[in-house]
Amino acid sequence: MTDYQYAWMLYLTGATGCVLAAWLMFRRFGRAVTHFFVITVTVVLFTPYAIDAEKMTMAPAVYTLLFGFLDGGFASVKPVLKLMLGLWGCALILSLIYQLLTRHRGGATHEIPEPRRRQSTRQNRNKAYVEDDEPDFDYSPQARRANSSRGLSREERIARDELLNEEPIRAIR
Repeated sequence: MTDYQYAWMLYLTGATGCVLAAWLMFRRFGRAVTHFFVITVTVVLFTPYAIDAEKMTMAPAVYTLLFGFLDGGFASVKPVLKLMLGLWGCALILSLIYQLLTRHRGGATHEIPEPRRRQSTRQNRNKAYVEDDEPDFDYSPQARRANSSRGLSREERIARDELLNEEPIRAIR
């Protein structure tokens, strides 16, 4: 392998780390924001540009953009900028299409489809512990005045009533 290939391997490894860092940094802001920043970092770091078209010597477009601007001004970097903006726009459009096609998959608020719901209820009937679908406590003002359970769950109310009964649950030592 030549020095040119080693340099590209090191650069691609570092750029992959930067894309991973961008994903880790922006993933908590939502899917659309994460896609936007990851695509931006990916396009900036991974776009190659031919320095010498005859030998096909490639360099990262961001370096060509920076050094070309310092050397010859805006007119010399116009083709590189067009390439990077075109790739960035196409990647954002593809990301938008992907997000629109997969917007209801795997989300925490997504409801379970009907066939799965029936299957899971059949499985729950066979288990010893089955959760109720009804709420354990009514938080309306009328219900609060009617019982003084102070927001206890059903299990906590049962345990409290057992403890407050006049008959001891267990033998006292």
